[in-house]
Amino acid sequence: MDNWGDQAWLIWIGLAVVAGIIEITSLDFFFLMLAGGALAASAADALGAGVPLQVVVFAAASGVLLALARPPLKAWAGRGDPVLTGTAALVGTEARVVEPVTETSGLVRLSGEIWSARVEPGEQSLEIDSPVHVVRIDGATAVVEASQLPEGRP
Repeated sequence: MDNWGDQAWLIWIGLAVVAGIIEITSLDFFFLMLAGGALAASAADALGAGVPLQVVVFAAASGVLLALARPPLKAWAGRGDPVLTGTAALVGTEARVVEPVTETSGLVRLSGEIWSARVEPGEQSLEIDSPVHVVRIDGATAVVEASQLPEGRP
């Protein structure tokens, strides 16, 4: 083991594994491209290339992957609808009136919890057990409107 050139493939595989582990923590597809370059350099070693040529293969493969593979991967990973959480996830959901809802007060059962509620100014008050639709959340108050849920649905 006096000559590191004999073990270059192992060094490249190790570099690919380390880059892969770093990629798992960053999820930016940068280190994944470096891991691909290291695997290409390992393949160059298997084909008998010397260490200087392996370094060139690593740099070239990494550069090509960064230029050609990373942009579509980032676009693919970034697509899709964002996941709504908190009160934003409640907008558009259905609820049931627990206490009559007026322009100033009322209670609804929303996602299994009791929420204070109100209707928009000028809207009709809503009676107990009426199905409602959440229009928006103002602070801790659900602004609701009458809904046309089938009977027996919460």
